[in-house]
Amino acid sequence: MGVADRTYMRGESSSSKIPVLHIVLGVLVAVFVLGLIEESAHARFLEWMPLTEGDFAPWTWLTYALVHAHVLHLVFNGWSLWWVGSQVEGEQGGLALLRVLILGVLAGALVWWLSGLGGQGGSQIIGISAAVMAVMVYGLADRKDEMVTILIFFIIPVPMRIRWVLRTLWIVTVCGWIFAELPSRHTWSFWQSAWDTDVAHSAHLGGLVVGAVLARLAGRKSGPSFFVQTNNAVEDAPYLKTTQPALTSADARIEMDHLLDKISTEGFGSLTPTERQRLEQLSNRLR
Repeated sequence: MGVADRTYMRGESSSSKIPVLHIVLGVLVAVFVLGLIEESAHARFLEWMPLTEGDFAPWTWLTYALVHAHVLHLVFNGWSLWWVGSQVEGEQGGLALLRVLILGVLAGALVWWLSGLGGQGGSQIIGISAAVMAVMVYGLADRKDEMVTILIFFIIPVPMRIRWVLRTLWIVTVCGWIFAELPSRHTWSFWQSAWDTDVAHSAHLGGLVVGAVLARLAGRKSGPSFFVQTNNAVEDAPYLKTTQPALTSADARIEMDHLLDKISTEGFGSLTPTERQRLEQLSNRLR
């Protein structure tokens, strides 16, 4: 009997559930369209969603992430979220992605709020950028030596190691927070803004921090196939590393049982790309 004949494998492959990432992106687009309608109709039915200093309604600590200022704001966040979020959900499931998103949103709101304490007040925050930062750090933390092509302004392709993508995010965020956002939200005489900004770098910082913490706690390992591998070292289960070329049927059965046990306890999404490929090979071998 092949792996595809097993009951729980049939259920996994035939599942018709909508991916969490698709739902999130759909909600973001829907809220943006409602915002356009609100603007055109001179209505105010989305005013309860942004997070505003001095008016901390509990729900706004989450709903602020659903609102975007303009189409480029939405496109950049949505594209970045799809880029890494689809791989996180594919590997670990929708609940894992949703957990990172929610914690990223909350951490972004918290650091933004703390950054404004004792300041001028009246600031407002919108956008899912903090959650995007959390997902990117979480999803890319173990792929720092791999290469990816970054489209600057969505036009200019720049090949870059993921290590430097993450470093750039940290540097830009911390510098923007210290030299632009913090002084602009306070009336300090000893520290002035180096440049004007509408970006909530503090929220980005909260997302980066929570993403790094979650990645460390999860022990992220192995990478998806859509990145270019720069080395041949793939961190997989020990029994895959010691497999001999001349594999008997009994050995193949033992190896496949290890993989099926992992699926049974952790779900199909817990398998690395190499393990999935190996599972298919073993299934064909034992048919």
